[in-house]
Amino acid sequence: MLKTLLLDLDETLCDTTGANNKALRMMAEKFCQLFPALSEEEGTAFSQRYLKGIYRELNESYQQKLLPVTNEEQFRLSLISLILDDMSITDIPEGAESVLQQCFDDARTAFFDFFPGIETWLASLREHFTLGVITNGPEFSQRVKVERVNLKNRVDFFLIGGLEPEQKPAKSIFEKALRLANCEKHQALHIGDSLAADIQGANNAGIDSVWISHGQELPDNSSAQPTHIIETPFQLPELIKQLKRVSEAP
Repeated sequence: MLKTLLLDLDETLCDTTGANNKALRMMAEKFCQLFPALSEEEGTAFSQRYLKGIYRELNESYQQKLLPVTNEEQFRLSLISLILDDMSITDIPEGAESVLQQCFDDARTAFFDFFPGIETWLASLREHFTLGVITNGPEFSQRVKVERVNLKNRVDFFLIGGLEPEQKPAKSIFEKALRLANCEKHQALHIGDSLAADIQGANNAGIDSVWISHGQELPDNSSAQPTHIIETPFQLPELIKQLKRVSEAP
């Protein structure tokens, strides 16, 4: 019988891309205020490079200068400094790096929220299942997200990968989630949008999975094979209803 739902946070429960896009626009505007001689296009290019950087989409030069990360906030400030240097910007107002970094963080937090209907759905699920969230990422960024959506009062427990010995797709973080849920792997289902982290991680732990594809096709050569596939988070309620009926059938 299905007893536990393990859920990813970003792009599964919450519209992180939407929050990111709004934060990028505000960061680009702040960039233009700090550097009025530069164009809006340059502000947009700067903010987009910053977003790629915080997701560790770094070229070799940046990797050598910034990795490994021991302090996330300092990493982001150093990232901004490197981007400004690459853009040949030398007349930098004092504290501009902190202003830009804080602008993005404040804006993303302000706009970060559940996909419509998810909050109500979670409340109804807790009547039938133990709910846990497993989210990758550093405490620096993920803690404010879980606080923003009041996650501790929406689910039974959550795990932030950056606070654990290993992140998804490591087997250990899923095994910890199963212990917290007090259930066996065959009684759990993991739901997420990342093949590499969520689906491969569930496979590693022997847990059935749901891949939220967001319109992507499953690659033919993918080693991460989901048990179920849906296109959007809005299809989750009906799928869980179906799986619950199946699991309870005599």
